[in-house]
Amino acid sequence: MHAASLLNELYKMIPPRDLIVEAIGSNYLEKAGARIFFDCKYLGSIGLTEVLKKLSMYLNLERELLFELSMFRPDVLILVDFPGFNLRLTKKIKKLLPETKIVYYLPPQVWAWNEGRTKTLAKYCDLVLCGLPFEEEFHRKRGVNAFYVGNPILSETENLDREKVRSEFAVTKEDMLIGLFPGSRESEIHFMLPVLLEACELLYKSSPHCKFMIAQASTISKLESSVQTFLQKKGFTKIQEKIKILPPGNNHKLLCASDLAWLTSGTVTLEAALYETPMILGYRGNKINYFLYLLLRRIEMIGLPNIIMGEKIVTELIQDDATAENYYQITKVCVQVHGHMEKIRHDLKKVREKLTEKDASYEAALKIRDNFLPNYKVITAK
Repeated sequence: MHAASLLNELYKMIPPRDLIVEAIGSNYLEKAGARIFFDCKYLGSIGLTEVLKKLSMYLNLERELLFELSMFRPDVLILVDFPGFNLRLTKKIKKLLPETKIVYYLPPQVWAWNEGRTKTLAKYCDLVLCGLPFEEEFHRKRGVNAFYVGNPILSETENLDREKVRSEFAVTKEDMLIGLFPGSRESEIHFMLPVLLEACELLYKSSPHCKFMIAQASTISKLESSVQTFLQKKGFTKIQEKIKILPPGNNHKLLCASDLAWLTSGTVTLEAALYETPMILGYRGNKINYFLYLLLRRIEMIGLPNIIMGEKIVTELIQDDATAENYYQITKVCVQVHGHMEKIRHDLKKVREKLTEKDASYEAALKIRDNFLPNYKVITAK
């Protein structure tokens, strides 16, 4: 999505007939005008164990991509996120195509863990375009040609009327709406969905006026059957009618409409902050991956609102702390303690102020065009 927004801005600056674009991506980039030679929906992995399961696919894709690039010979290679794959690629591209300029848009969060990756960014990337305000200084101190261009999520949040959306969702003023965001990867659903559903059961017993809606990522299939199977297995029959699964594409509406969001840590935490929606963010995963994370991390926090503010303004529940009981108890405090939710909303307002109102896609496109596109030929890799 971010790559597609960037490409749309490039097409405003350069005539489409002069901009030749090939990409690893999805329907977003295809609609923006890129020729897709591999669908990125198969690529998502978190942690060492998931990467190992897909290792042969990644290695095959790397070989195919290097061949494709050797034929296409782009003036510019734009890498977006996906550091495990893209950082390997930078070294090989510079050897294969030394004239190709490499741009990293939304670089790896090396300030959080695995700082050694900055050496690769400094050595092989001609330009690094950052999405968080403190990243520019962090990278520049380590020899990276980095610039803060704004965060693309700012321009992707929708100007929604909260009461109108709640009415559309059939949520009354008396209802308390809990938005569940179990994740966009199958592994996240595996670890987090049972926790969130058990928390629904606990909360419903004490607060029957609650409604629960689950956001479904386009990358997740059979979510409804997973939910129903779990509820029936646990005997949570009464709560079934109180839980609704929204079709993909409704994430922003649910964030806007929710009184409280239960989140699996990720980009959605920043989206929730921009809608000023109080949240509890959690994360559970494979124990091996978690152990490796503990060895490599540089900071204690995982939620983007907390990281941006430099303090825990929203609750984080990590690994063994991410339990249904904890979600339930913290939710009770949010609801019952006078002024607690207002305090969270007040703190979340400051997150937007920290990000500034830069249009990330426009600023990034401008940097790329002015620095590297004399012949207007570019490839985007997601």
